Amino acid sequence: MRNILIYAGFLLSLTACNCSGNDSEEQLANINKNRLININKYLANKDFDIMRHYVKRKSWKMSLSGEGYFYEILNKGEPPEITDKKQVTCDCRISLLDGTLCYNIKNKVFVVKGTDEIYGLHHAIKLLGNGGKARFIFPSHLTYGIRGDFDKIPPRAILLYNVHVTNVK
Repeated sequence: MRNILIYAGFLLSLTACNCSGNDSEEQLANINKNRLININKYLANKDFDIMRHYVKRKSWKMSLSGEGYFYEILNKGEPPEITDKKQVTCDCRISLLDGTLCYNIKNKVFVVKGTDEIYGLHHAIKLLGNGGKARFIFPSHLTYGIRGDFDKIPPRAILLYNVHVTNVK
């Protein structure tokens, strides 16, 4: 992954160096923007391939969401249904795909679409109810992105979340 980021930076520097004095700033901005878009598409496709192969290797029966993450509902749970603005308490085990445990959080409380939490979890938790259990594989752009969390989650990490909802208000 680090090599991809170095390559992306190298491409951007080449773009900046290859512009003649006749190019307008707008043209330069468009070239840089298009290169960044292409790099992001490439990285997103690589993440998808890694996740898909991981699911296949594990022989899990996971589905692909419209948001770009994989999920497997182990237990749907009971009402109440989880919707925006509901307060959810859950246990989350967060690990890298190589098995490295990043966090094992008990009684995590957050408000769906109302607190600082990774985008992927805000979306995915709505698939469950009280007592629900699931596993989710989130690409980096739905979690901590290119920066990581500056603690246990490295940059551009694909994360496996094992979630158990313990309360919904």
